[in-house]
Amino acid sequence: MKLKQNLLLLGVLFSCAGSAVAASTVKTLNVGAEPLALSIADFTPVTTVWAGREVVTGYEALIDVKGAKSNLFFNAQGEVGARWFASNFGLVTKVSCSGVPVGMSKVYGKRVDNISSPAQPVISELREGVENCSQLKVELLKEGTVSRQFYTRIQDISFTVSINAVEPIQGVL
Repeated sequence: MKLKQNLLLLGVLFSCAGSAVAASTVKTLNVGAEPLALSIADFTPVTTVWAGREVVTGYEALIDVKGAKSNLFFNAQGEVGARWFASNFGLVTKVSCSGVPVGMSKVYGKRVDNISSPAQPVISELREGVENCSQLKVELLKEGTVSRQFYTRIQDISFTVSINAVEPIQGVL
């Protein structure tokens, strides 16, 4: 009985430690600072069940935002590559800040003559009235049927995100 209690306590300690590590890995982006670089390790898989299996249908990353102003210019760009045998794919990229949509991009990764080209999403948007922007969400969603999404195996994500404040010019319409 004592062994069971010790094992249970040990399991609780490890799960709490894992939660603390996961919580501390959320990146922070300061408005006006250098672009924040993200890799596949910074994204969490988005899954759905298909044919009795968990299928990765996309990836998302959450980024804390510090120093938000009323008018912000968002810039996000990167490359998303798939394995060579499944690199003909559609990718929808969505960026939102504290639930407010910022921008969207739809691009394609391609394979031609056994050479893969990554999908290269770009979002550059100016938004007004976003002073409550405290968390940026970047979603990378594979497009198509769940079967197509299943066979598209993302192997690399290289992404940068920046936010800059834009002061309104008085007297200009």
